Amino acid sequence: MNSDKTAAERKELERLNRIASAPKGAHYLLFVMVVLTIIYIVDEITSNVNAAVQPYALFDLFSITSRDVNSPEYAKAINTVAPISLASNFLLIITPFYKALSDRYGRRLFLMLNTVGMGFGMLVVMTSSSVAQYILGMFLMMFFTPNDMQVLYIMETAPKEKRATYCFVAKDIALVSVSLIGVLSRVFLREDVPESWKLVYLVPVIAALAVGFASWFFVKETPVFVEQRRAWLSLGEEGRRAKLEADRKNATSESGGVFRAIKYIFVTPQLRWIFIAGFLFFSTTVYTSYYSTVLEGSMTTAQVATALVIYPFFNGISTILSGIFSDRLGRKKVCILLGSTALAGLVLFILACRLGWGPAAAGIAYGISIGGLWSMSDTLILTMPAESSPSGMRSSVMGTISVMIGSGMFVGNILFIILQNFLAKDVVFLIVCVPFMVLSLIVLMAKVKETRDVDLENVTADTFR
Repeated sequence: MNSDKTAAERKELERLNRIASAPKGAHYLLFVMVVLTIIYIVDEITSNVNAAVQPYALFDLFSITSRDVNSPEYAKAINTVAPISLASNFLLIITPFYKALSDRYGRRLFLMLNTVGMGFGMLVVMTSSSVAQYILGMFLMMFFTPNDMQVLYIMETAPKEKRATYCFVAKDIALVSVSLIGVLSRVFLREDVPESWKLVYLVPVIAALAVGFASWFFVKETPVFVEQRRAWLSLGEEGRRAKLEADRKNATSESGGVFRAIKYIFVTPQLRWIFIAGFLFFSTTVYTSYYSTVLEGSMTTAQVATALVIYPFFNGISTILSGIFSDRLGRKKVCILLGSTALAGLVLFILACRLGWGPAAAGIAYGISIGGLWSMSDTLILTMPAESSPSGMRSSVMGTISVMIGSGMFVGNILFIILQNFLAKDVVFLIVCVPFMVLSLIVLMAKVKETRDVDLENVTADTFR
């Protein structure tokens, strides 16, 4: 058995050596960044398309002839789909284990699998003739979108001195490209054709499957993975044991692990308050799943499509500004600014729909709101926990607290599912989101300490006490 394992590892090492020594074309980096950016666009469209066309899908699959999003029939459809969609978020628990497989089998394989998986999930939704098939497609899409293998690929392929720039540019292009959903809606959606919503998925499906399979043939494994895997395989059994022992001895006393991280988060005041502020704020993300329902209730299908074209641009602008000001103002100040922007944008979005200000006003307000919402969420889930954790605990804390904070969405969604049976959807947004946003900002201002200038190499359990 050991001889088989040794032979397999020897073959793998020979393969990696060939990859490392193979010449890359002069324009390979440009080519691979274009491919990765397209995959990023596919990822963002996959993440947003279901919410954008949800009213039309429910009208069709539940045979709702009134096309009234405030009707009892539509509320019943939400009561059927929303709890199952919410339950699918338990897939996030599996995501870290699935993503970790790329450390053994390579980034290239999982870049292809994730992209094709997103395309296949959209294909299942697009061809759905029943609620069960529609939900299955949603499950597939929700499993593959959180993995963000294209981000890891960019970080491990781009030159070290330009890594952040490449990631930033690709993300911003992807965010703005979500406007394609609005363009496709204007082209394909027809109020008198119940199944026309399915055609909105057609171009993204083709793009995902094409670029996913193409990446397997034309994109090479990342240099970082190749070098790390070669180094590991070259050590042999004795060398690996020695390295693991050395890593264990050199680790900080705050050693990692999910269960240790959970305990550490709750016993460390800084991380505990970040978790509470993040949990409260993440409860407000519910409106990002049902915003198109509010649009459909106040506009024509063509006007809704216009709003869907506009909002990604303002989401992108908000995201750019948040990145610029975070380093200048500090994490706390920028979060207070972003949270206030998210709150104001949500109120303006509802007023624009209620008072008939038109699709442009609604799209601008919604784009500004979610730009603030997701930028603040990223700061609370990623940046501040990383800057508040010791090196030996940092990775475990970041992975664990993101799932803990993300669970806040269950609270907001459960309240929405219950209240939407009795109140208009936009009123439910105000009742659920405004108090949680305000409470989150109060906790942040009163209890969480600034982390901008912290020295990551010297953070200890006592740094923020």
